[in-house]
Parts: sequence; structure tokens; C-alpha cells
Amino acid sequence: MWLQRPTYYLLKNRWQALALTLLISCIPFAGLLGILLAAFMTLVKGAFEGALFTIAATLGYLASFYLFNQHDSSALITWTAVSIGVLSNVLTWAFAVMLFRKTNWSALLQIAALLGVLAVSVIHLVYPDVANWWATQLEQIQQMAGALPQGATAVVPSDQREVINITKQYATGLVVAAILFNAILQLVVGRWWQTLIFAPGRLRNELQNIRLSSLAGILFMVSLGLLYWGNRVVLDMMPVLYLLVAVAGLSLVHYLFKLGHSSLTWFWLLLFYVVLIISTPVGIMLVAILALLDIWLDVRKRFKKV
Repeated sequence: MWLQRPTYYLLKNRWQALALTLLISCIPFAGLLGILLAAFMTLVKGAFEGALFTIAATLGYLASFYLFNQHDSSALITWTAVSIGVLSNVLTWAFAVMLFRKTNWSALLQIAALLGVLAVSVIHLVYPDVANWWATQLEQIQQMAGALPQGATAVVPSDQREVINITKQYATGLVVAAILFNAILQLVVGRWWQTLIFAPGRLRNELQNIRLSSLAGILFMVSLGLLYWGNRVVLDMMPVLYLLVAVAGLSLVHYLFKLGHSSLTWFWLLLFYVVLIISTPVGIMLVAILALLDIWLDVRKRFKKV
């Protein structure tokens, strides 16, 4: 296996691996490899070793952002990009530590969603007018996108203003969900690397057996009820909650597709994702319903692999 030899070299040579992590993290578009290496090291060697690599990857990312993003841009865009990158790296390390300590994916994802919900709640508690702040920032971005002459006064069209008024209600939740999604995606790739070297096939089994707890299902249903009554904080939480149930639902979908043992499974999965993307948000809602049904029906026990 081509990846085996460089992997064992990196595991045996800490300082060379750290230097490589810092170096590649400074390279635009290739910097993602740095945090993937950090996630892998955390999964294999534990929290302390992983922390060293995560710091190296994050410092490299910040250096790259500073060196190659000196053009004029919105402060919101700049700080959002930096925040997502740094927080995603930290969460990737934290989640990798949890996997290293034998936490399963179901519990990990529910803890991640809980952190996201708490983050949105605290932001609304500290800054109740956050939705209007987002509206101002989004209008500024819209004006910049219009490339207006300096000193000109921009007027946001009514249809675009309507989009802004809708988006501002859950913009905080979208950013938090983006951070969590990025962290989990990085963790999945790091886990793939680990299992490819030490336990081939293990990741597939792990990801196909994600199932939410009854408490998570009840809290999600309660959130939908509060959303119906117009609770603004819950509305902002929904991107995080939908991310949780969507991942659980997709895990079940992959499990069911694998039951057929067909050589065309990859094609049907690809077709499923195409339909899911086209039908969004309805498709995501159906996947969420599937995840909620699985909580009480335990579909995997009813349809076991043969």
C-alpha cells in the first residue's frame, strides 16, 4: 500500500512530521492536509501528541491566511473564514480525542450538536440583537458584490432584502453548523487514514451504524414545536439540529443500500445524492424523518445483513 510507508515514517519521526504539518498548512489549497495529519496523529497517539500537530496545523493556516489574503475584503468574511478554520481545527482535535478514548460516533455527533446548540444560545443571550447585526453585515456584503463606485449609495433591491431578512434569522446557526461540519468531515478523513493502515473496513461499519438516542429525538421534536410557535433562538439552532439528524439519516441510508450486496450500489447512492441535492430542503427533511423513525423502530435490527 503506497500510503503505508510514509505513514510509518511520520509516526516514527515526530519532529519531521511536525515540520511537515506546519509547512503544508502554509500552502494555500494544500493546507487541509495539515489538520488531517493532526487528526490522524491524535487518533493514533492520543491527546497530547495530537495537540502539538493541531497547533502546528493551525499556525500554518493562520500564516497562510495572512500572507495570501491581503486584498480588500469584508471584515465579516475575513473573520468568519478565520473563525471557521481555527475552531474547526480545535474541534477536530477534541473529537479525535473522544474517538481515541473509545467514544462511538453516535455519542460524538450528539455531543457536537449539543455544543452547537449551546453556542447559539449563548450568542443570543449575550447579544440578543444578533439577527439585526447579521442583516447589516449581509447588506454590506451585497453592496460590495455590486462593485459600486466609491461614495455611491447602495439600495438593496426588495427581493434581496427579503432574502437577507430570512437569512439573518438563522445565520449564526449556519456558521456554527459549518464549523461543526468542517470539523466532523476532517475527523472522518483522519479516521479513514487510520483505519486504512490499521483496520481496513472499520470506518464503513462505524459510519453505517450511527443512531440517535431517544433523548435527542425528543429534544428535536420539542424544538420543532417551539419553532412552530415562532421562537427565534430555536430557529437559529435548526441548522445545527438538522445537521445532526441528517447525518444519522444518511448513515441509515448507506446501511440499507449495502444490504443488497449489488455491484451497482455506488450508482444508486450517487443517484440518491443527486436527487437529495435537487430536492433540498424537502430531501433533507425526509432524511431527518428517517433518522427520527430509526430512533424508535431500530431499523437495523429489523433489516439485518445476511
